[in-house]
Amino acid sequence: MDILRWAAPEWHATVGSTNTEALTDPRPGRVVVADHQSAGMGRRGRRWSSPPGTGLAVSAVVPPVPQELMGWVPLAAGLALVQALADSRWPLDAALKWPNDVLAPLREGATAQAPVLETVGRRWGKVAGVLAQVAGDGAVVVGTGVNVDHAADQLPVPTATSWRLARGGAPLPAGAREALLTAYLQHLATWHGRLLAQQVRPLRTAYRGVCLTLGRPVVVHRPDGGTTSGTAVDVDDAGALIVGGAEGRTLHHAGDVEHLRPQ
Repeated sequence: MDILRWAAPEWHATVGSTNTEALTDPRPGRVVVADHQSAGMGRRGRRWSSPPGTGLAVSAVVPPVPQELMGWVPLAAGLALVQALADSRWPLDAALKWPNDVLAPLREGATAQAPVLETVGRRWGKVAGVLAQVAGDGAVVVGTGVNVDHAADQLPVPTATSWRLARGGAPLPAGAREALLTAYLQHLATWHGRLLAQQVRPLRTAYRGVCLTLGRPVVVHRPDGGTTSGTAVDVDDAGALIVGGAEGRTLHHAGDVEHLRPQ
């Protein structure tokens, strides 16, 4: 299995959008990084913002994969970030919310923060998101925005948290961003290599192991404006979410998932 090799990261103190910059020359292996974005993008046209000096935005260009596996590209990036955070010298027990959110535990007593979901003994907030965009030649720009050093009053929304807050609130030491970037790119290269080799099973197994959406009651807000309610049962070989409801199982290749409290 060939491992994707990265060019030296192009660091910017600030940039409009790392994805937009990467799309100007989408060479596989190119990496654009910024500590701040003035026009960051999220999924479905949403804006993504962060105060200067608090976040990490990474856009990595990966080669195209077979069309039936394209849904796995952003999921693999989320998995790579979860693993990079776990491997860090400042480890974080992160998890995933299908399709593109990376979650971290909220601090005890952080009553101002609204959890994305709650599990037994834990409340979770969003620490990062992924946005994948296809370039004209088929290469994919995988953008990842991480809340690194935000204090509580710097979070963009009540459901967010940061690496710093999830580890107790002390500022992260110098070098934390660079170390996270290196680990993330290593994991992303490995998982994207699996996709290029059409080896979905190990990726699917690893993803299922850290996805908190699975097994929970959800409402999927579909791109067509409708909703589907049921239990998130699994992800299929294309990365689609399988939801079991009163009328059987449905497949969702895109959409926003709302986690419900178990009745």
